[in-house]
Amino acid sequence: MTKQFFTVKYKQEGLRLFEVIAAELGISKKKAQAALDAKQVLVNGKRVWMKNHTVNEDDRIEVLIEERAPTIPKKIQILWHDADYLIVNKPAFLLTNASAESLEAKLQKQTENPALCAVHRLDKETSGCVIFAKNAEAKAAMIPMFKGRDIMKIYRAITIGQFPTNWNEIRTDIEGYMSTTLVKTLDSNKLVSYLELRIETGRTHQIRRHLADKRYPVLGDKKYAGTGNELSLEQPRQMLHAYRLIFPHPRTKETIRALAPLPPDFKKCLAQLKLR
Repeated sequence: MTKQFFTVKYKQEGLRLFEVIAAELGISKKKAQAALDAKQVLVNGKRVWMKNHTVNEDDRIEVLIEERAPTIPKKIQILWHDADYLIVNKPAFLLTNASAESLEAKLQKQTENPALCAVHRLDKETSGCVIFAKNAEAKAAMIPMFKGRDIMKIYRAITIGQFPTNWNEIRTDIEGYMSTTLVKTLDSNKLVSYLELRIETGRTHQIRRHLADKRYPVLGDKKYAGTGNELSLEQPRQMLHAYRLIFPHPRTKETIRALAPLPPDFKKCLAQLKLR
């Protein structure tokens, strides 16, 4: 991503922010609006994403522009499979399902199985392990396991700030339900931390919300990271990866283990921040 700066001129006062961005940077209004939607615009150091935001003279505008569209592999990596299920390594920037361009749709074509369906979902920007059922019966057998605590879900994350090494659990209320995330610090410095996290419950955005609540948000998280953090703003996506899954097979009771290797962008981020 590239960062561009400019200051609002007198004649531009009162105009909508996306119009001024388009004019100053020589890009389309659609691309300027996309930068706002992605929360990649700061006005006087504060993140702004409202479509109708108007500017004032001398406002300082910072914009991060995507240099190129993210690369989605043509073939999805299958980590494990049997007659009932398969586990894949989801690339970032793909919806899990509910779209003609989703991971589910791509896998249906790749496996030549139109009945293939996602058992659970990851956020669009999150990479890693996702379980798919090969038929409706297999999916129905797996759903109760997600509602209980039968599936061990382990994530890797890069977070803002030096996470306290003596913290090994985050336990707070999320939408009326007590939620627990177990934390292990793998490495850290004064700016960032590399964590392994295990969620014992499965609330929406649990890891992201727990870490943000403790003021150590996931690097690149545009929803929960707050405003003005340059390290986070410069990331093309949230640095969260579903690293491992361990669970008993619903039919055979065999213990299934799957590990999704860290993707290149995650490893590059670790190297740049001198984490290991």
